[in-house]
Amino acid sequence: MKIKGFKILELLLVTAVIISLSIASAFSFTSCCLIPEAIKNIISGIEGSISEDISEEEEVLPDEELPVTEEEEPEKVITTPQEFTGTPASYLVSTLKVPGQAIDVDVGKEYAYLTNDLGVIYIIDIRDKENPEIIGKCSGITAANIVIVDGSYAYISYADWITGEQDYYTECGFYIVDISDERNPVVIGEYNTGENNKKTVYGLYIEGDFAYINTNIWGEDEVESALEIVDIKDKAAPKMVSSIEVAGAPASVCVKGNFAYINTNMYDVEEDEYLEESELYVIDIKDKKAPVIVGLTSVPCNSWGMYAMDGFVYVSSNVFNPDTEKYENSSLQIIDVNDSLNPVVLGKVVIPGGAWEIDAIDSFIYVSDLDGGLYAVDVEDSASPFIVDSLNTIGDSYDITICGNYGYMADGFNGMLIVRLSDESAKKEGFFIDTDENVNYPPKAYIDVFGDEAGGDYYETKNPVYFSAAASFDPDRDELEYSWEVEGSYYSDGESTSCMFEEPGEYEVTLVVSDDVESDEVTETVKIIEKELCTTPTAEHSFTVEVEYKLVNNGPVKLTDIECFMRTPQTYFPYQIINSSTPSLKDTDEYYDDNWNLLTHFEFDGELGVGEELIATIESDVTMYEFSFIITSNEDLEYDADDEDLKTYTKDDLFVDSDSPAIYETARDVIGSETNPVAAAKKLYDFVTGELHYDYPRAEEGDYEFMYASEILEVGKGVCADYAILYTALLRSVGIPARLAAGIPIYTILSFGENEIDVGHAWVEVKFPGYGWIPVDITMEDEFLSNNYYMDIATEKGPGYLYENTTMDWGSYYYDGFKYKWDGDERPDVEQSFIYRIKGLNMWDLILD
Repeated sequence: MKIKGFKILELLLVTAVIISLSIASAFSFTSCCLIPEAIKNIISGIEGSISEDISEEEEVLPDEELPVTEEEEPEKVITTPQEFTGTPASYLVSTLKVPGQAIDVDVGKEYAYLTNDLGVIYIIDIRDKENPEIIGKCSGITAANIVIVDGSYAYISYADWITGEQDYYTECGFYIVDISDERNPVVIGEYNTGENNKKTVYGLYIEGDFAYINTNIWGEDEVESALEIVDIKDKAAPKMVSSIEVAGAPASVCVKGNFAYINTNMYDVEEDEYLEESELYVIDIKDKKAPVIVGLTSVPCNSWGMYAMDGFVYVSSNVFNPDTEKYENSSLQIIDVNDSLNPVVLGKVVIPGGAWEIDAIDSFIYVSDLDGGLYAVDVEDSASPFIVDSLNTIGDSYDITICGNYGYMADGFNGMLIVRLSDESAKKEGFFIDTDENVNYPPKAYIDVFGDEAGGDYYETKNPVYFSAAASFDPDRDELEYSWEVEGSYYSDGESTSCMFEEPGEYEVTLVVSDDVESDEVTETVKIIEKELCTTPTAEHSFTVEVEYKLVNNGPVKLTDIECFMRTPQTYFPYQIINSSTPSLKDTDEYYDDNWNLLTHFEFDGELGVGEELIATIESDVTMYEFSFIITSNEDLEYDADDEDLKTYTKDDLFVDSDSPAIYETARDVIGSETNPVAAAKKLYDFVTGELHYDYPRAEEGDYEFMYASEILEVGKGVCADYAILYTALLRSVGIPARLAAGIPIYTILSFGENEIDVGHAWVEVKFPGYGWIPVDITMEDEFLSNNYYMDIATEKGPGYLYENTTMDWGSYYYDGFKYKWDGDERPDVEQSFIYRIKGLNMWDLILD
């Protein structure tokens, strides 16, 4: 059985919870698998760091898979099984994206079970390794973390930090999910050990009729840690049999025969820091009611993941350095436990990156790397282990589980990966790594191209095409430098960049990556075409948009290390053309989030004293058009089966529960036998505008929680985000690609006397064959695809602004707003606000046109 360890730095999380109480009110921390960016921000939080969201997408007042049907299920292609050859040679077979981040995975013969940081467990058919398919899911598992499958049940650990007005507490334990019906998993039991205190569950292990969890309670002066043994014979009512105290902060637990093993990390509560020392406990559990510690040994460094087999325990170790933002002292350590009374650290091998989770096959230990990837270690000689294989991934590899000749990885935002572990004919993508620190291994360059495709592999003129080097890597984990050339001319030095091509043609884009010793180069050809417009401009307007973010320090301490991320509009021809953008600071950086939305990054010198305020602005010169659509529902329109948007934007997502029976059945009833996507979209548009009533009290409230589409359908009213969420879900449920968009509502701003507003707006973009993505502002309740004079400027596309208002970890996302630090334990009282201003345009310009 796979041995599972907890995935987060415990006390750092607690500290982060304390300091994050003033983050957006809809946010609370989720205790989940380690998220590297979270660790970076949490650690800085110990010094007094915070990031507050600016909820731009507040309201503006107005002037996946389909559910299973009765149709016969198509026969699943089953990949021919292959035995592990004994020669590791890992390569990627397939990637399955899920909403949010993939956190933990367990597998059986035909199915994989995956948790994400949105509280969902997915059941995935993995018989066809090249085309894994989600066939079932169970939502509402708050703070889902480790998943272990045993027979017809999945056990999922959780530790949910709940913030109140003055304090915080936890609810933690594990859920039991009945997975006997793969398409309809159901939570049937829960063991809650939180008791409304500051208690957290870390490792989880299932063996027979018992669950083993290690927990601790964070007090002001000490940490109380224990192993709890839970009777799970009655799945509906698990109950604790016994517990035994251990020192330190536990990370993982595993059981072999009559012994349980726990690794704990030493922690200085007074100094709020790990001591980079850990211990391995050997606990006799033969008598479940009276466990006894029989062996103990010190283990160098912090230790995290754990695996036990054949008289040995394997632990992963690393330390995250917040100054360099790198993992240090990363290794796999081997502990001989054949003599349970005298465990001994026997061997060690350095793991580049951040060693984390562990699994094994034959005499090879596989270790996931928090920097993205895996390493295979030959442990036949336990005193002298060495790396024999590696594979890079573009995500954060939180977990690796092995079944047969395949590894299944929970790779953060990259989703679930299926990796073949050995194949003599496979093209090797990894490197054999020598532990000699004097050996330098050359980096490997990869280019990934993104953007709104115009069909096939073509992109449109005058629209951004994005280039990412995120898949590039260095086997030694040296820091990489990037250099981009477009048509032979230097273009950019960032890990990611974008380019707009004014004329159709084929363009060569070259990437050079260097580790300061050696370099690698790769070139991609990008094909650009000019598409016929689906709009007719009726009036042109040129004006300036100013976006202002303000930070006010009400005390009682000074703020330091202040930075700000600001969402910045990009050109999306023909709907918005950004001629130039000028930030208030000269030296700024640009970043892209996971949906390729642009953020400008400000860094401020000096301190912000009590009673002082700080302002960051960007002015954008904009050209926009009032326009009419030239799209009809009379022509035959058919989506390209190879269009990736069909896969990405017809699945469910956070709040967009397009696979809900209520949503699916409603959409089918509304469109009837209609097969034309434009006509079907119109029917659904008319349904939403006719069914929903605008919720003015909710809009005035401003700081509201988002609802799922099925909830919005039930209540029958909502604000702009609700209209957009429901319409998006209905479209997706009938196979029409749709996504959310949010940003600056020009028409509404001009309706106010000062030509400024402190709220944003949300709408929908729909993709029609041959026409591409079309903006639809459904909240305005005009005729479908009527003349558009609202001139909404998108600053964000995709579900990001919904994610910001969940229990997801803020450190893993590019949230807009200010971040800062302070000295001392007392949390500062700050205010953040933003304003959109329009210059050089007024309402009369639109009315007269």
